[in-house]
Amino acid sequence: MLSYPQALARIVAALEPLASESVPVLAAAGRVLAADLVAPHDMPPFRQAMMDGYAVRASETRQATPQHPVRLAIGPTLTAGMAPPRLLPRQAIRIMTGAPLPAAATAVVRLEEAERDGEQLVLRQPVPAGQHVQRRGAEVRRGTVLLRAGARLTPPRLGLALALGITTVCVRQQPQVALVAPGDELLPPGAPWQPGKKWCSNLYAQELRACELGCRTVNLGLVPDTLPALVAQLERGLEADLLVVLGGSGGGDRDFTARAFQAIGAQPLCRGVATSPGRSLLVARAQKTLLFALPGSPWAAYIGFEVFVRPAIRTLLGQHPALPPLRLATLTAAQQGRRGLTHFRPVRLHQGTNGWLATPLPSLLALARTCPAALGLLVLPPTRTRLPAGARARILPITD
Repeated sequence: MLSYPQALARIVAALEPLASESVPVLAAAGRVLAADLVAPHDMPPFRQAMMDGYAVRASETRQATPQHPVRLAIGPTLTAGMAPPRLLPRQAIRIMTGAPLPAAATAVVRLEEAERDGEQLVLRQPVPAGQHVQRRGAEVRRGTVLLRAGARLTPPRLGLALALGITTVCVRQQPQVALVAPGDELLPPGAPWQPGKKWCSNLYAQELRACELGCRTVNLGLVPDTLPALVAQLERGLEADLLVVLGGSGGGDRDFTARAFQAIGAQPLCRGVATSPGRSLLVARAQKTLLFALPGSPWAAYIGFEVFVRPAIRTLLGQHPALPPLRLATLTAAQQGRRGLTHFRPVRLHQGTNGWLATPLPSLLALARTCPAALGLLVLPPTRTRLPAGARARILPITD
């Protein structure tokens, strides 16, 4: 039986990042960059007023005192979006927040602090050069790497790109993930309950998770526990980059997934992994498609998707490493394990006085109630059988 690092290495080695494509910024939400995003302009692209007030030459105010104030003629008004006029000697220009400063202006007198006498600005103290002025490129300089390849484009990141005049971005093509759930006991959403049956959740929950991770999905639906039915659906899914079977990976009389993989000519990569959950994991390759057979229970499927399928998705998207960097957190409750297995346990992450705390989640109900708080998976290594409360533990983050 493979260890978890061995299985993960085989999965990653079987995949290469997908090709890149250029898409409009407004259509790029959730996509992953295939190349660094570089600022083509300064932001702001000009010196601008940070306050409503008066643009002046600071040098003309050096002699100002309460007894001998400096008086400047008030010129035209400059608002945001206007081209700045010439600032004449001994002149102040009324300026609004965000408006570009005239070339000769070196400071802004805040409106609330300005004294006006008719058409003159009265200054009773010197104005420091640079006061209430934001220099060109103060936020971003041209040529700055805004985001590295592999970064996911969130709304704030897209907003930054738009603010810099970027109209298209180079992103990875979206991986296509197909999913199927075998099981005579499964009912689709909305079906009336029948004795001995239960509504399927993991097929639809993991499809949504794949979408959340930036994939296109193909839902192959529920199939009965027969070899021909499963083979037929697997053949339909061979256009996808990844095909995930949720259930039927064990060795029971009605667990047909291994035989179905063989029937479609899939070459095995992993057969059993020393993890809990996930010991019955199957991974195989058929043509261009990597196939996963995960446990059928919603709890095990949720964890299996994160620790096996998600690294495959990250690899296709050019996100390295395949697993997000692990965090350290302090356990709030003791956790038991079995030597020789890598255990994964969902935890809620929250800030304590001395760093992150990890509270184990015992059920899907607890998991659902925790969202959208920070979630992770406690990684209990195969060399440990127990981690006491207060121990520092490695956590694989699920949410950002």
